[in-house]
Amino acid sequence: MLAKIIACQPAVPGTAQLMVRLRGDQALLSNLTFILCNNEQNYLQPDGSWSPAQHWFTVDGGYPLANGSGFRIGSTTLDPLLANASQVQIQIKLESGETRNTTLQLVRDELFSSDARGQTGNYSGSSVLAKPESEAESEPVVEPVMQPEVAPLPPMSANSESRNQSKSSRVPMIAALLILLLIVAGALWWFLGRNTATTPPVAADKQQETPVLPASPKKTSETPANSDCSPANLDSQNELDFVQSCVQQKLGSDKLLAIIQAAKKANKCGVAQRLYANRAQGGDSQVAVAYASEYDPKYHQPSECFKEADQDTAVYWYETALQSEPGNQKAKERLEELRK
Repeated sequence: MLAKIIACQPAVPGTAQLMVRLRGDQALLSNLTFILCNNEQNYLQPDGSWSPAQHWFTVDGGYPLANGSGFRIGSTTLDPLLANASQVQIQIKLESGETRNTTLQLVRDELFSSDARGQTGNYSGSSVLAKPESEAESEPVVEPVMQPEVAPLPPMSANSESRNQSKSSRVPMIAALLILLLIVAGALWWFLGRNTATTPPVAADKQQETPVLPASPKKTSETPANSDCSPANLDSQNELDFVQSCVQQKLGSDKLLAIIQAAKKANKCGVAQRLYANRAQGGDSQVAVAYASEYDPKYHQPSECFKEADQDTAVYWYETALQSEPGNQKAKERLEELRK
């Protein structure tokens, strides 16, 4: 399966086309149900956020596009994809109930988010011209503004002076009153403190009479065995938890590929796809080449998780391997062969 987001013609900010091409099936899809998962194993939500909870999108109105089926998508889907730096996996659900996974390809150079609206008027190439200024614009004459005359303030009367003096004379009286209150408060505290000191500590005695329960033994903080990234836990954990445990443990390439092969044999296709994509996108060229080989017509071995070869997808993952390791000989040779 090939899934790609391409620009509309002419390009419109916040709008694009989702093209899906199924191998071995040329029928036009009238609608499409899909989920989108990023490199952190979070799923796109209707509000544009990413969450661990899966959310299935459904779009209608399929039309022929690039030997596949095309669907128009809006800013709710396009903007988060353009803002997301990592690659995204798309899983579609066919009317028969079958699900297929692949990496979603974005032609970023031709796509515009909804934030680009208003910058140009025609996105087919011409820009919006600014409104020309009039040829003869005379500078506005600024007339002097007459400032109103401010009447002089009347002289302060003797009564106001006396009021100010009376206010200042009250300050010592207030300070003396505050000192007196502090003295009374200290005296009350001293007498009350003596009374409380002479009373027997009944509450303390009652607390001492209460029997002390033995402390419960501390639980050892051991990692449960069922959280390990091992083939034995493929059936005991859901796919998302298992993938997260494998990502956190940062296994070596050979060990991770062994886990992926065990997931394929157990028909845990979501686990195999996500582990492949996560490590390949993280710069592991060995895993990226192995992932490409699953789709390469030369190495493809039909399985429940990889039913058919897909030359376009194989090219994509060989290119990903070369981005991490430009000297990878196998990726170079296979790209040259597949591009003939």
